[in-house]
Amino acid sequence: MLQRIQTLYLLIGIIISVIANFYDVGGLFNNEPRAFDFNYLGLYEITSGSKVFMVAAEMYTIIATLIPLLSLISIFLFRKRMLQIRILIINAVLMLGYYGVLYIYLWQYGKVLKADLHLDFPASAQLVNVILTILAIMAILKDEALVRSLNRLR
Repeated sequence: MLQRIQTLYLLIGIIISVIANFYDVGGLFNNEPRAFDFNYLGLYEITSGSKVFMVAAEMYTIIATLIPLLSLISIFLFRKRMLQIRILIINAVLMLGYYGVLYIYLWQYGKVLKADLHLDFPASAQLVNVILTILAIMAILKDEALVRSLNRLR
């Protein structure tokens, strides 16, 4: 299981996703510099050096939690390669939906607070994770082709 390259791709993606979830992925600026921060729990207002919780982001939290969870589940499905590929495709679509949900939350909060949105570096973690997931799918497809070719020889 761990000797397969797709497992390494997925483990790296899980680590990147989990670490990125604990950092601020974006924020909102108004007249003051960096007045609001957004992470997987919701929106925080920065007041005199401390963060004050404002609004929860449930859908964003669910998606940010599901992405590494689905990758972890797919690692243990190494004997069912086609199911593993389906789960990884769903996960890749979910990762792209992550950006849609992130933008909608920041855009809506920005309209209400009359502030401009800004994405930080941890927001790019899911883009790296999409690339790693595609590489894992390609490696799984190679394994599946190898197994099918060996079955033909029997």
